[in-house]
Amino acid sequence: MSRLIAAEWFKLRKRMMTWVVALILLGLVVLLYSVLWSISGRVTRFGEHNQFSAEDLRRALFLQGSVPFALEIAGSFGTILAIILAAGAVGSEYSWGTIRLMATASSGRVQLLLAKLIVVFALAAIGVLLAVAVAVAYSAIITYANGGSDYSFITAGWFRDQFYSYARTLFVMAPYISLGFAAAALGRSTLAGVGAGIGVAFVEPLVGGLMRAGGSPWKDIPNYLINSNTNVIIVQNKVPAALPSFGPSARDLADQNVLSVEGAVIVLCVYIVVFIGLALFAYRRRDITASS
Repeated sequence: MSRLIAAEWFKLRKRMMTWVVALILLGLVVLLYSVLWSISGRVTRFGEHNQFSAEDLRRALFLQGSVPFALEIAGSFGTILAIILAAGAVGSEYSWGTIRLMATASSGRVQLLLAKLIVVFALAAIGVLLAVAVAVAYSAIITYANGGSDYSFITAGWFRDQFYSYARTLFVMAPYISLGFAAAALGRSTLAGVGAGIGVAFVEPLVGGLMRAGGSPWKDIPNYLINSNTNVIIVQNKVPAALPSFGPSARDLADQNVLSVEGAVIVLCVYIVVFIGLALFAYRRRDITASS
């Protein structure tokens, strides 16, 4: 496995697509920080009920809120980019015709696919860390330039909370990464993985909303879908209230009678295991010597 992981790491690290999706994520972090800082200088009151002032937004953009907001961006937009990376990692092997060579040169099909998946998850974790690093650097510039430098918030408890937030963000990305990876393996193409992963990420919230509005027996079905349970997990991250949220609030989730955090973890773990299991089962039994 170590040799397979090293080989997959070399391939994905050298691919242009890996660097493109990473640059897009980092660019989004810089863009959102720039837009919000610009808004804070032009708008006096904002928010659903005008409950926040421009000063509230500026303080939220300081160093204390940089990590949670970067993780919020990564958990929303970074998931889409991670789906593209995961689908391309396995789907491109079919389009390039290298799947036969890789399968015969490796010690086993299951080991080969697991090595790809491990590297994809590792790259996703690194990408989220880079997003956090860029957010901290940009926030530090904003903080120092506006006299907001105060390090009293840096405590052991703060570091612990940021680590838990980082782990939650990676966890909610995992089902979508696994889905894109599995769909690419089953469909033998990058397009199949990207289409399935992004399609579910965008369509599921819309369908779930219609089901909740439809009453019984439909209203409880979204509680067992991916999006609802990822929202339950990610809302545990402590993002400053003045910053925009890309998902429902804790109050909205409570009104929807969603599962508990423990229940959401179990449901998402089931999805991850099922998706990875389907990919391994299909790839192990497939005749890759035949033309696709």
